[in-house]
Amino acid sequence: MSMTDDIIKLFELEDVRILEFSCTQEANYIQIEVPLKAHHCPRCNTSTQFIHDYRNQRILDRPLYSKPTYLLYRKRRYRCPTCGKRFFEKNTFLPRYAQTTNRLFFKLFEDLHSVASQKAIAAPLAISTMRIRRVLDSVVPALPNLPEILGVDEFKGNTNRTKYHCILTDLRTSKPIDILPNRTQATLRHHFRKYQNTGQLKKVKFIVIDMWKSYYVVLREIFPKAVILIDRFHFVRQAMWSLENIRKRVQKGLPKSLRIYFKKSRSILLKRADRLLVNTHVNEVRQRDVMLTHFPDLQVAYSLKEEILEMVKTIHDEKSARERLDAWIRKAEDSQIPELKSAAGAYKNWKKPILNAFTYPYSNGITEGCNNKIKVIKRNAFGLRNFDRFRTRILLSF
Repeated sequence: MSMTDDIIKLFELEDVRILEFSCTQEANYIQIEVPLKAHHCPRCNTSTQFIHDYRNQRILDRPLYSKPTYLLYRKRRYRCPTCGKRFFEKNTFLPRYAQTTNRLFFKLFEDLHSVASQKAIAAPLAISTMRIRRVLDSVVPALPNLPEILGVDEFKGNTNRTKYHCILTDLRTSKPIDILPNRTQATLRHHFRKYQNTGQLKKVKFIVIDMWKSYYVVLREIFPKAVILIDRFHFVRQAMWSLENIRKRVQKGLPKSLRIYFKKSRSILLKRADRLLVNTHVNEVRQRDVMLTHFPDLQVAYSLKEEILEMVKTIHDEKSARERLDAWIRKAEDSQIPELKSAAGAYKNWKKPILNAFTYPYSNGITEGCNNKIKVIKRNAFGLRNFDRFRTRILLSF
């Protein structure tokens, strides 16, 4: 094997001849040409090797040694002896009318799978962010197949003057399947009606949502046979919110020093009782007991919070869950505490999908993880304004 062959392999430039390689502080330059061979006339299909002239073209390639790399391509123009047609030779590395190589384009798509900003991706490739936007605009994701277990949630996007976008995830593969511009009933109906003649709607057996009414109304209508579950985190949060609101109400009437004490002890009240620290430096159990002893409303809310957490941990059948949840609702209503009565009302309104969450082991934890990655993309870009590009970027990143 010759030294030239080794260089071609090093630079990953197959089907070309390297004439010269030069390097400056700013960029790398590789002078190349395609081996001479017969070409067929695009007009009359006559085979010819008659060279009419040469043209020089500078082509941007993927970076090499952290510097932009340019291919100085000396390309031939052939002339057909039959019809006189003049045409350029064919090559495998440059699309027609393009000034960048195929592998630079593939490198760009590879980088778009990351969470880096467009500017951070464009700079090493020596291209503009406008080029990346054109690429994102040219990508039209196909209508994905619906999964057996569908997760539906929202995240804060702020593109196209819309605060919340809706994310649909396949909870089996842990990947988002689509992003919707908002979470309204009209948008959800419009999206799922695209599947009416495909047979895909029957594939969905389980749907995990939060306690947003629009989700339940539309999904119950579109998927009448699917089991809809409330994500456990979201209904447990109702009891947490009740406890938090009572703490805020109680501490408003306290002296400043005690208000600060209550505020700093917020995490102790929300933490599971069996996870409270008791050691020589910190005694979180004593701190909790000090707060609960003097405020009966806080004590009742804390007890009910612990009860709902224990239910989620130990109960896995609908009958037991129904009995315990009904008992929880009665205790909350009998307490006559407004914050707990509000949580009890929410549990009564969402009882069936909440009970399904005790029976089936599915949750939206994967969807929340996808939302965290989306937040990183948005933060790195200091926000995005165009929804379609944002959607394409999210789907590429997964």
